[in-house]
Amino acid sequence: MPRTPTIRSLARQLRLSVATVSEALRDSPRVTPATRARVRRAADRAGYRVNPLLGAALSAVRRARHQHYRGTLALVDLDDKNHAQYLLFHQEIAAGAEARAQELGFQTELLWLGDRAPALPIKRMPGVLHARGIAGAVLLPFNTTQDLADFDFSRLAAVQMDHCLLRPQLHTILPDHYLSMIHTLERLTQRGYGRIGLCLDERKDSRIKGKWGAAFHTFFRTGAIPALIEPQFTRETFLTWFHAHRPDVIVGHVQAMVDWLAGIGVRVPHDVGFVNLNLTERTAPCAGLDLAPRRLGAVAVETVVAMLHRQERGVPVFPQTITLEAMWVDGPTLSRNSAEPS
Repeated sequence: MPRTPTIRSLARQLRLSVATVSEALRDSPRVTPATRARVRRAADRAGYRVNPLLGAALSAVRRARHQHYRGTLALVDLDDKNHAQYLLFHQEIAAGAEARAQELGFQTELLWLGDRAPALPIKRMPGVLHARGIAGAVLLPFNTTQDLADFDFSRLAAVQMDHCLLRPQLHTILPDHYLSMIHTLERLTQRGYGRIGLCLDERKDSRIKGKWGAAFHTFFRTGAIPALIEPQFTRETFLTWFHAHRPDVIVGHVQAMVDWLAGIGVRVPHDVGFVNLNLTERTAPCAGLDLAPRRLGAVAVETVVAMLHRQERGVPVFPQTITLEAMWVDGPTLSRNSAEPS
């Protein structure tokens, strides 16, 4: 029976060092492209397969022996319309990603994708990442959905946050917006609210494939107050909707609605309640959902590091999605007179 091929046997066959073969199989930029291709061909002919458990174990041993830098993971944000805006939600994701990466022996680096320096164009960024030895990336939840069909992911282990890409489809890490909305509506109904209104910026809902709105319409099916989902969310459109439908609690992202209501003499929470769908973006104390951005960033890094250990690069054939349910946080924008859910 032929022996199972190993890195050492491949090294003897190719007259290369064990270290060179190991680096080549990990697609390291420290090995020339020609040598990497030669090693890959020999490994395929010999039927060599990476043992991810052994690789992970050896990595752990090396980290214990040498407590220093093991690699860099890119956190990629979008320089949208030449306006690099590092949103607070993204900052929280990055903080969670950085903390978890350090625990796993990696560093993180923020890079911008865009047309104007210091941002990098779509076609140029993959080469820059490879030249700098960065083999893993987390795409932060871009403010607008992007088409990255021209981005070469073949040498990169990458995940996206939210459904921020039209093309290609990568593994995705995101909050469970649908289930989180369903549970929010259940909680509000149990507290005694009967006329629940949903107000959303259309861009925010479309970026997550309409999951906020879909959950709202599924929960009520019939008799619901029409949701206000607008491309341009303004005081005028909101107040017109409010006067027409008179909800007793409002669910949405734009906390300025509380001020708009105060301007017409409507008190929160005495006359109407308010729930913020992303407490990271709150502008004052309120009830709402903690989307746990630091936990999302940590899970994204764990996913990328696991892909690196498994030698998985490029666009996955079967993209997978990991969803994390948001955590409910009570607050002063809901009436205490309503019955608390059991």
